Amino acid sequence: MIKKIDHIAVVVKDIDKAVKSYADMFGFKVLERREGPGGEFVSVMMSAGDIRLELFQPLKKDNSFSRFLEEKGSGLHHVSFATDDIMKELENLKAQGKKLQNEEPIQMPDAKIAFIHPSAAEGVLIELIQRG
Repeated sequence: MIKKIDHIAVVVKDIDKAVKSYADMFGFKVLERREGPGGEFVSVMMSAGDIRLELFQPLKKDNSFSRFLEEKGSGLHHVSFATDDIMKELENLKAQGKKLQNEEPIQMPDAKIAFIHPSAAEGVLIELIQRG
């Protein structure tokens, strides 16, 4: 079952500038900074109260974040919904005939994730995440 919005993800040109902007404007604090596989991107997870924001800056060309930045500029990349059973959510979506970007969850160090194709959600890329 979907429990809440886990985070909102934004692609940016300059992550340090974006971190400062969100901190100055709304009091966001950095929770974690990490580099993506193969040094393709850097991400920063920030929070302000119960709101979590993840910023992504591509470091290499020809990956999904760099293509996004080239085509659309900085902006909203995806919305992440927390679930307690990612496999059940994926099965339900498949049964509804929804297009998925991931048929099976991707194992991350601290979570499982899967993406729903934007065509299934009115043009919005949705990430499902099961933490723990």
